[in-house]
Order: sequence, then C-alpha cells, then structure tokens
Amino acid sequence: MNAAPEHEKGTRSRCAKCKLSVQVLVNTPPAVCPFCHGAMTHTSITMPEPEKMEIEDDVEAHMRRLYRNPPRFMVLSLGFLGTLILAFAVYFQVVNIEHYYYSPVVNIYSFIVGLFIVSRFILAAFYTPPPRVGFMPQTSVLVPCMNEEESIARSIARIHAEGYPEHLKEVICVNDGSTDNTLQEMYRAQAAFPKLTVIDFEENRGLCFGMAALCLLARGEVMVFVDSDTFLMPGAVEKLVQGFVDPTVGGIAGHTDVENAQVNTLTKMQDVRYFFSYKIMKAAESVHGTVSCLPGCFSAYRRACVLHVLDEWMHEKVFGQEGNFGDDRSLTNLVLMDYQILYDDESLATTIAPEDWGVYTRQQARWMRSSLRGVIAGAKFLWRKHPVPALSWYLMMMLPIVEPLIMIQALVINPIKQGAITGSYIFGVFAVTLIWSLYHLQKTGRTHWWTGFVFTGTYIVFFSWQIYYAFITLATKSWGTRGGSG
Repeated sequence: MNAAPEHEKGTRSRCAKCKLSVQVLVNTPPAVCPFCHGAMTHTSITMPEPEKMEIEDDVEAHMRRLYRNPPRFMVLSLGFLGTLILAFAVYFQVVNIEHYYYSPVVNIYSFIVGLFIVSRFILAAFYTPPPRVGFMPQTSVLVPCMNEEESIARSIARIHAEGYPEHLKEVICVNDGSTDNTLQEMYRAQAAFPKLTVIDFEENRGLCFGMAALCLLARGEVMVFVDSDTFLMPGAVEKLVQGFVDPTVGGIAGHTDVENAQVNTLTKMQDVRYFFSYKIMKAAESVHGTVSCLPGCFSAYRRACVLHVLDEWMHEKVFGQEGNFGDDRSLTNLVLMDYQILYDDESLATTIAPEDWGVYTRQQARWMRSSLRGVIAGAKFLWRKHPVPALSWYLMMMLPIVEPLIMIQALVINPIKQGAITGSYIFGVFAVTLIWSLYHLQKTGRTHWWTGFVFTGTYIVFFSWQIYYAFITLATKSWGTRGGSG
C-alpha cells in the first residue's frame, strides 16, 4: 500500500480525564490538556481525500442585495417624516403634561422611554467606526458549535475565504458534544483546510467551557468569535481588528445582518430588529466606548484581556451556584470594567436567525436572562465611566422590569377605569416603531420594514413578560438557541 500523502496525515491528542480531544493536521498538537494540564495521549490519523468546499461565487453581490440604495426622494421623504414624527411626539408629551394626573405613571414612563430612544438616535449621529490604520495582528478565529451540521462547514469555509492573510490567522472550532453530524462536518472542513484545529468534547459541557477551550488554545493577539451559523463577508476580520491599535480597547463588535431574512415574517422581523440594535443602539454606546454586549455571532476580544478574567467568567455564581451558560454580556462586562468596548459597522457578517417561533422563544428567554444578569452586574461599575452611558445603563436595567406592568395599566386597567386607553402611550409606541422601521428601509432599501410592527406587537403581548421568567431561571446553563437544546 502506498503511503498516504502528507496532507492527509494528522494527530489526535486526547485527555481521558477531561474527555476532550484536539485534532490537527499540519499544526503542532498540544502537549497538555488546556483544562487540567495533564499530559495528552497522541494518536496518528489518516484523513480522507479532501472535498471541494462550496462557497458562494460572489459574496459581495450577496451583500449588495442586502444593501440597496433607495431612491433619493425616498431618503429625503423618510428623513423628513422621521423628523416630523419625533417633533410631534415631543410636542404631544409637552402639551399633555397638564393631563398627566389621569395616569401619571404611564405618562411619565412614556416620556422617559421617548427621551431614551431620541437620545440613542442623537448619540448614534456622532458615531464613527474605528479607522483603517493598517493594523494586522496575529488573529485567532474561534468557532464554538453544538448541533449545527447544516451550517458549520459553510461557516468555516467562509472564514478561510474572507481574505485575512493566512500567515496571520489561525482557525479553531470546538464541538460541544453534538448529537448530529457536526463533528464529521468539522473533519470534512479540516481535510479541505489543513490548518484548521478541531476540538471535540465527548460530552456536552456548555458554551462557556467550549469558549474557554478555544481561548486557552488560541495563540493570536486578537480573538474573533464567530457563531457556527454566521458567515463572514470579505475583509470582515481585517476591518474588525483595526480598533485594537488603541491599547485601551478590549473588545469590538462587528455588524451582523440576518442571512435568511426573506424566509418568513419572523426572520424579516428579526432583520429589522437586528439592524436597529446595531446601527442605533450599539453605535450610540460605542461613542463612549461602552458597548454593553459583544454578540457571540461576530465579535473580537484582545486575548490578554479575556485570559485575565477567564477563570472568574467560567465560575461566575448565580444564587450561590455556578450559573454561566456562555453569557456574552457577562464576559463583555468583565472586560468593560477596565477597557473600552467598541462597535465597527464596517466589519460585516450575516447570521441565520430562528425560522420557527418555538426556537425564537427559547432564544429570547436566554437573551433575556443574559441581559438581566449583564445590566445588573454592570450597574456596579458603570458609574465610574462617563455619566451619559451610566445613566443609559441604569435605564436599561429598570425600564424592562416595569414595562409589562405599564402596558397592563395603559391597555387594560385605564380602559376599564376611565373608558379609554392612555393616548400618550399608544402614540409613543407607534411613533418609536415607525421611526426605527423607516430607518431600516432608508439605510438598506429592504421593503419588509413593516415587520417592525410585528416585533412590537409580539413583544407587548408575550415577550416582554419573559423578564419575570428570566428572574427565576437565571442559573440556567443551556445554550438555549438551538432547536434541540432547550
């Protein structure tokens, strides 16, 4: 039998105690386990003949379809309409002050929320992305994964195709005890991209441990986390790392659009919401270097900053027991305590959003827990930052907690007691939804802007109440975003 070609040989290193393995082809295998530091056993492997990985022929054309320039008259008209709505909303609140005593709590709440949203737009107008300065650090692109056999190979292929120099980039993925063919898809990608490193947890240990393993094996100065169903656009990594030339920066969020936005009303709704949460909310936070969450779908950290807080992050406690389920916000908070966190809207990627309401509901429950824990933890130190982001942070902590009660007061109790719903509340909700929905249309040219009202409606009726469910499930460790993960 002829010897296998050199590129088909590799090494699988295993730690029996931690039940994990690391498979490499051309890279140097790890000598010790990243967790227990015990010696790993090494086994030679022979890879199958590599398959051609399917990558879209023209990714840039796909991005152009995501961002179409609407007619100039539409842009001007929408800008005028948005300004008119904001002006009328402010006027409505001012002239209505004398009637606040009819429903003071609802009216005051509506006024505060209106000011908060307007302040986001104003701050976002001062946002500028980190400039291109030619900074090219050694970078590790890290992909945690569980039960994503349909997208993981494509995600890895797009990482290798996005353009960052190969000699400055390493790619590592981790399989967290998947029960489908995720691991086989990783090995298939490894055969096509021999520099890829594959970590396999034989048993599910949770997203937190998966991310920790990636951090401990990474060698780059900057670590870029990419979800297993996220797809990088050309130049995404090169642009994302530019902000790290500033030594006070510890993390940067890229911009992520919804890949499958055209599937149904649910995905279109999420597309509108994603765009607002990035282009307005994160942009406003980035002005003072206090982005509240680096999303796991596509964000970067300075590796030294993460290693400094990694043990604390992995062993965070909720109600006296360890309850970290791979919380993006909690890791962001730990880095934000000492460093700036920025947003770069020129570093682009797309991600697959839930297409099923059941999966979406579980995702929102996890995000609500994450948000609740994050803003409470951040409230302990944000006052030491700039007063503007500190005030915004405290509002983000308090408003969602009381919001369901305000909605009941405005939409149920007041109509029963006074025979009419609270007009300022209804108009405020309508105005805010219309403004950020039209903003999405103006900036992207995507015509499903109207689904912003679907998001608002479902949030009022159901999802706002998840804040109370989040309180009693804070210690949950589930990934929470996958169809079968619960």
